[in-house]
Amino acid sequence: MNQRTTGLVVGLVIFVILTVGLLASTIYFNIEMNDAKVKAKESSDTARAAQAKEGKIKTAYSSLTSFVTGDPSQSADSPVEDIKKSLGAEGVTSLKIELETLRSRTEQLSQDNANLKKQMAASQSDATASRDEAKKATEGAQAASKRVEGDIATYRTSSQKYGDEVKDTVATVKKYQDDMDQRHRNEMADLQGQIDNVSSSRAELSGKVEVLQKTVDQYRVKPENAASLADGRVIDVTGQNGEIFISIGSKQRVQPGMTFDVYDSPSAIQYNPSTGDLIPGKARVQVLKVEENTSTARVIPENTRYAPRPRPIVKDDVIANVIFSPDYRYKFLVHGKFDIDNDGNATAAEAEFVRGRIKSWGGDVVEGDTLRGDLDFIVMGVQPLKPLDLSSDADEGQYTSHFDQKKAFETYQTLFNEAQTARVPVLNWNRMQVLTNEGR
Repeated sequence: MNQRTTGLVVGLVIFVILTVGLLASTIYFNIEMNDAKVKAKESSDTARAAQAKEGKIKTAYSSLTSFVTGDPSQSADSPVEDIKKSLGAEGVTSLKIELETLRSRTEQLSQDNANLKKQMAASQSDATASRDEAKKATEGAQAASKRVEGDIATYRTSSQKYGDEVKDTVATVKKYQDDMDQRHRNEMADLQGQIDNVSSSRAELSGKVEVLQKTVDQYRVKPENAASLADGRVIDVTGQNGEIFISIGSKQRVQPGMTFDVYDSPSAIQYNPSTGDLIPGKARVQVLKVEENTSTARVIPENTRYAPRPRPIVKDDVIANVIFSPDYRYKFLVHGKFDIDNDGNATAAEAEFVRGRIKSWGGDVVEGDTLRGDLDFIVMGVQPLKPLDLSSDADEGQYTSHFDQKKAFETYQTLFNEAQTARVPVLNWNRMQVLTNEGR
């Protein structure tokens, strides 16, 4: 009995333990189930939130894709390469960098656009100013054109008047030419008669001229005789640097630069009969320093054109220059135009140079173009050319020029012939330089 009670108690205890264990397990399982339900709910809520977020992300991505590509058909499931391809940006690694680059370029383009707008505004301002200037210029040109038209009208009237005057002048000149032709024929007839009369008495007059010339030669001081007289003498020879002392100075109108030929005696001063030039002395000296009655001169080395003069200068040798005299002022007549610089252009200014040279040598220059009885030398310029005969249609200016040329030619010829008849030495510039020892 006791064994059955014990077994019952044990069984009861085991039953109670199992019941408690089952209760505990049930409670535990219920707790765990509740926790699992809570967690499942939380997971479900999380999943739903994730799905909603995913939906939002897909929607935003789709919107972004559509915004970026401009293609509404692009979806969130479209590959990135397709999006890049649609954008034409296959080589782009970062959209942000590309956007920043594009933004920088956009800003630069905006700046350039602003600058272009400023330039355009400036160009428009310049264009406006240019239009204003062009408008003013056009208005000025129109005003000038009106003035020119008025001037042209005035000129046209003056031209017509001048044309009428020219016609009248031409008629007058034509009449003048006819009168001149008739007068010329009459003068030619008169001159021919005079020539005939002169020719008939020429022999008689020639005889009278010879008689008169002999008479004049007796009383006239000839330059060739005066030139053959010694102008001074050598008073000392230093022997140093070829310097000598001569017996004439400032009182006799000697000036530095004058040259003299040196001769053994006055009888050695002669002219060359073939050339008419003074025969060179044994040496030539040039004045360096001038005192009142004496001068210092130096020997000038000889030009190779002339033969050497080996004879030395000694005391009491005489000196001479054809256009200088210590006691007499030779009178010169300078006629015509000269070509001193040999440029082919004879001028009156160069004739003045010749006159100045004569005065510097102590000569007197006679004015005028006529032969005087006290004249010693005539220095003549370039011979004028004989003018050609005028044509029948020559104008008044040509007549005047022809008259002046003819007068110059005839005056030159007349003066030369008179000088030859009166035996007055005629020099040109080259001959004068030779005679004064400057051209040697």
